Amino acid sequence: MKVPMTVPLNAPALAFKAVTAGYGKRPVLEGVDFAIEEGEFVSVIGPNGSGKSTMLKTATGLIHPSQGRVELFGREISSLKPRERATLIGVVPQKLESPMAFTVAEIVMIGRSGPRKRWGIPDAKDYDSAERAMIYTNVLDLKDRYFNELSAGEQQRAALAMALAQEPRIIMLDESIAHLDINHSQEVLRILMNINREEKITVLLVSHDLNLAAQIADRLLLIDGGRLVCNGSPGEVMQEELLSRVYGCDLRVQQDPYGGHPVVSGTLDALLRRPRVQKRLHVICGGGSGIELFRRLLIEGFEVTAGVLNRLDSDAEAARALDIPCVLEQPFSAVGSEACEQARLMVEQADGLIVGKVPFGSGNVVNLELAAEALRAGKPVWMASDISMRDYTSDRSAARMAGLLKSAGAVEWGGIQELMARLQQDVMKREA
Repeated sequence: MKVPMTVPLNAPALAFKAVTAGYGKRPVLEGVDFAIEEGEFVSVIGPNGSGKSTMLKTATGLIHPSQGRVELFGREISSLKPRERATLIGVVPQKLESPMAFTVAEIVMIGRSGPRKRWGIPDAKDYDSAERAMIYTNVLDLKDRYFNELSAGEQQRAALAMALAQEPRIIMLDESIAHLDINHSQEVLRILMNINREEKITVLLVSHDLNLAAQIADRLLLIDGGRLVCNGSPGEVMQEELLSRVYGCDLRVQQDPYGGHPVVSGTLDALLRRPRVQKRLHVICGGGSGIELFRRLLIEGFEVTAGVLNRLDSDAEAARALDIPCVLEQPFSAVGSEACEQARLMVEQADGLIVGKVPFGSGNVVNLELAAEALRAGKPVWMASDISMRDYTSDRSAARMAGLLKSAGAVEWGGIQELMARLQQDVMKREA
């Protein structure tokens, strides 16, 4: 395809150089740095909300970086006019909206507006490109149907046909095969792999399907919390410890016996075979720090109690919704002696105690004394790290008590996955 602009030789197809970008004053991507060479097939993976779609919008120029720069074939993307970008990038969004009653053929022909001269009438080459794209994506028999009347899967295939009709040098897809059945998703993937290998078109695919990404991509970009945490081959990125930490669940990675690529699986089989834990844990939390703890502990099969919490606190509401026994104090009140004694009885009946990532002030710092009493009674205590960063007491008593708890044997944890792993290890050790 002829490109009507000067493109530096040997420049990467796409380069992020220390890019920070987001929405308004809220950054989503922070310090992202990578380059994709022309002809590569790269897949972006990561959990929900990690910044994958924002990365794609930044790569296409829809979002401007607040720091750093994005380069497309060696040119800063902000310097390219929309028509110039359209000759280089074909984009397939998660869902294509059509506000007007366009037919599929008209939607696909929109993809020719970039290569076509301004206000030009479509010529034979435009019609050939559009028809070829519709044949590739198996929507030619739908060409006279209105786009808005199609199923979600048919709409995605039509959107892909529109992007292919552009004859771009790089095509970007944002979860664009999620709505396709297995037959058509395999067809679309074969199309992408063919144009990548035979025509050297660069492909950047955002996907939630780790196994699919590992199977078809040359390289994976793993995003977490707006940062690029790993950039490498599928074998380098698909590591159990790394994926389990990023996705916050226990994952297993094995090698496919036929293709040799990594295959990721969860641990549902083991969970179904495992008997109920039959252990009770008391949780010290507040301000929303206990919601995810409650959810994960119940899923893992633990019995849970909580407190002391203030009424109307989000953790108190979550405990009520989940039928978790909880000691409550009046709203905006310091923990009193009566509530503290009720919580002490709960701790005595528990097999261990967890201190969540809760802020401590003068009103609730007494909860840490419950953790100290649990340790003195020989019960294990798992304490969220960096309490000093959440200590709002005037005399830094929470940080001081945290130091004493650690010296007495409390085990610190950073993330929820690390805590779950430690809990399971301790349960097995005590039941052996």
